[in-house]
Amino acid sequence: MSRYADELRALALSFPETYEDEPWGHPVFKVGDNRMFASMSEEDGVVHLTVKLTAEEREMAQLQPYVSIARYVGRYGWVTAEVSDEESLDCAFEWLRESYWLKCPEHLRAAVEGD
Repeated sequence: MSRYADELRALALSFPETYEDEPWGHPVFKVGDNRMFASMSEEDGVVHLTVKLTAEEREMAQLQPYVSIARYVGRYGWVTAEVSDEESLDCAFEWLRESYWLKCPEHLRAAVEGD
């Protein structure tokens, strides 16, 4: 895995009550009772990070050339970012926090609020 994948994994697993699973052969990050908040794969040095965002965040994210509606789950508010440089990595960090906040149990939300 690349440095970008390592950094994204480290952030995802730093949130309370998170764990990594691999139901489809690539890392999936979950919180609490089996609630996925991100999935990640890597191909040709590019990390593909899939996260859930609010409608407003999705609209802003999709203005970036490296963001697209996620396959299979896009209709449920998920997008995929191609992380291949520092700019896309910084955005991916923000979106990872947002996705965790949206999917985690309410009592855990304070862990990422105000970041």
